[in-house]
Amino acid sequence: MHFAFLGTSGAVPSLGRDNTSLVFVGAGEAVLVDCGGSPIQKLLLAAVDPLTVSRVIITHLHVDHAYGLPSLVRNQGLLGRRLPLRISCREEHAEPIRDLLRVFRVLDRPDSFPIEIEPVPARERAVVGAAGPFTITASPNAHGGMPNMALRVETRGGPTVVYSSDTEPCAAVVELARGAHTLIHEATYAEGDVRRAGVHSTAAQAGEVAAQAGVGRLILAHLGAPHHAAVESLAAEARERFAGDVEIAEEFVPYPL
Repeated sequence: MHFAFLGTSGAVPSLGRDNTSLVFVGAGEAVLVDCGGSPIQKLLLAAVDPLTVSRVIITHLHVDHAYGLPSLVRNQGLLGRRLPLRISCREEHAEPIRDLLRVFRVLDRPDSFPIEIEPVPARERAVVGAAGPFTITASPNAHGGMPNMALRVETRGGPTVVYSSDTEPCAAVVELARGAHTLIHEATYAEGDVRRAGVHSTAAQAGEVAAQAGVGRLILAHLGAPHHAAVESLAAEARERFAGDVEIAEEFVPYPL
């Protein structure tokens, strides 16, 4: 079992980093978290069979986290998928996701496969569902006016991983990450950025959240494009607040579970 990043950038990608998304891979089954551009290609680059994706979780409906979903659905159909695909999302986003799929005429096609949209209630530790060896729960985070959720992925006998999604520092993510081995936290900004927006976090703030949650490892993702050429400065900033392991997320690299 492992997870991999299909992208590690904030909203604006660069030559070396695309929009943030992840895949959790078990024996014959995978869970895709958020869905940027060219998802089939990205899964193949991560050595994941696209037809093993049994569940897609869309944490929120900002463009960079959801715009690849119609492509994923249509291409899976073209690849011969016949098993149902479950799409989990916040309750507020269930109908907009249906609308997105209808725009591209990939919902309820007679020549395709069943798509089951499963809304996740806006409460702490809400059950998202199980997929293979993974049990997934979610808590609302703090992303301004956009409903969003952080995820906790637990495995049978393996380490627990928490993904903050896009958020400013908040108690809900601290509590969701309590006792986890790894926290993947967004680090869109550095402390000195003059264009910081309150709906995202700095690398230092990500370090504070990791320290408060008592995790063993912090992986910084959703990295702002201005920092892609000097990501180690973000890691250094996080290490000033967190004494555990700090890493910069790298795309298509398997992280064992």
